[in-house]
Amino acid sequence: MEEAKEKYTLKQLRGLKGYSKEELARKSNVTSRTIFIYETDIEKMRNGKYSTLDKIAKALGVRVSDIFLDPNSEKPKQTN
Repeated sequence: MEEAKEKYTLKQLRGLKGYSKEELARKSNVTSRTIFIYETDIEKMRNGKYSTLDKIAKALGVRVSDIFLDPNSEKPKQTN
C-alpha cells in the first residue's frame, strides 16, 4: 500500500530545502519577486503560468501539484 505524501506550501518546501527566496529564484530562473508573490498569495500562484511553476517545482525537486494545498487540506505541522 502506498503511503500518503504530505502536501506543503511553497514556502515550506523552500524551507525544507534550506533555500532563501533569492537562492530559489536563481535555481529556478524566476525572479525573487515572483517567489515572494507566490508564497504570500496562493491565488496568484494558482493563476500563474505553468511554465513558471514548473521551473520552481523542478528547482525544489517536486512536481507542480506538490506545491498546491487544497483549500480543504490540513496544513502540515511546523518542520523545525
